[in-house]
Formats: sequence, structure tokens, C-alpha cells
Amino acid sequence: MNNIRREEAVIYNQGSEIPLVIERNSRAKRIRLKINRSGRAVLILPVRASRRAGLLFAGSKSDWIADQLRRLPQKNVFHDGMSFSFLGRSVVIHHSPAARRGVWLAGDVIWVSGQAEHLPRRVLDFLKKEFAAYALKKAREEAARIQTNVQKVTVRDTVSRWGSCSKSGHLNFSWRLGLAPLFVTDYVIAHEVSHLVQMNHSAAFWQIVGELCPEYRKAEQWLKKNTTYLYSFAGSEKKN
Repeated sequence: MNNIRREEAVIYNQGSEIPLVIERNSRAKRIRLKINRSGRAVLILPVRASRRAGLLFAGSKSDWIADQLRRLPQKNVFHDGMSFSFLGRSVVIHHSPAARRGVWLAGDVIWVSGQAEHLPRRVLDFLKKEFAAYALKKAREEAARIQTNVQKVTVRDTVSRWGSCSKSGHLNFSWRLGLAPLFVTDYVIAHEVSHLVQMNHSAAFWQIVGELCPEYRKAEQWLKKNTTYLYSFAGSEKKN
């Protein structure tokens, strides 16, 4: 089993703070750095490496970290008038401060009532709820095709994987999949449903995936190329 423990730290580059996630990974063989999907610097430490050695290494690479962070796209914080694709359709956000209906979808418009400063978070909550409903319905449809059952679907903002599956039939998905083309969204759902039959990535598993989603290779390629795009969307300016 791969055990991972995380904690927070800070290093400095030319007087500016750089928040750092320290990830102690039982499978890591050397100290290394990466920028994760949500745009945070991560210091990966083997079990026996000291925190001090890791921070010294990160400090020596602070110019590289700062440069990588500067190259990240700006956050696409949800705002009035913003257009994007959600669950295979183009939608636009419209703020209606005087309305008392919360957030609702009418045609291709996501209407948002209330104060402007709450709009990004309220849109995010709405998208998570809508995606959860879609993912549950789609997962159960795909499960029925291979004669298995989905017990529950949970939507989160994951940073290491797009989805996961437990032996109990509980599936987890990143809400950001709702921002991808629908064939990509449906592929990840089919992928996790297939694990209900094969809890591995064997040839038998991929045969099931292919039956449920013939375009799965194309979908995987799209995800690899557009991960940064999906993680640019946010309900606030704050880094994940």
C-alpha cells in the first residue's frame, strides 16, 4: 500500500513566500518537486528523508518553482457574463441580484441571485450538485449494462485522480469533469464503473471499458492535454 502524509510549509524566493505542500510518500525513492494539478508546489519526500533536507532542496530550486508557477494560466473565477461548457452544452452566467431563487439553470443560462461577492462560490456549489446528479444517473446506466450496481456517487475537488471506486460500489469523481466534453466525462464514469467488475487495470478491465466507451483512448488523450485547463476554473482566487 502506498502511504502518503501531507503537511504545509513555506519557502522564499527573492523575498516572496511560496506555499509548499510536503508529501511524504512510501514509494518515493528520492526527493523531488512538482506542480500539482491545482497549481501548488509539492515537495515529495521518501520515508527516510528529513524535512530539513527536503526544505533545503526546495529552497535551492525556488527559482524553478517560481518560474513554473508564473507559467500557470490565470484562474477562471466564475463571474457574471462568463461562458463555458458544462455537461456538453454551452452556458453563460447571469447575475440577478434581486431574485430570490438561489442558482438555477434556464435554457443555457445559469442565473445567480444574491450579492455579487457570493456569485463564484454559489456557481461552484451549483455545478457540483448538477454534476453529481448526472454522474449518479450515468454511472447506474453503465453499471446496468455490465450487470453490476452503483451504491453511491460522491463529487469532490480531487488533485491526484479524476475518479475512484471502492469494492462497496461507492464511486468518487472530480466535479471538474463536468467542464470537459461529454465523451470525456462519460469515459471516466465508465472507467470507474468497470472497476466494479475488475478492481485492476488488466486486459479484462480494459475490455469492459472498451465495451462501455469505445472512444476511451481519445478521451484519455484529451484529459492529458487539458488538465491545466480544467484546473483553471475556480470559485475564488485562492489556490486549491
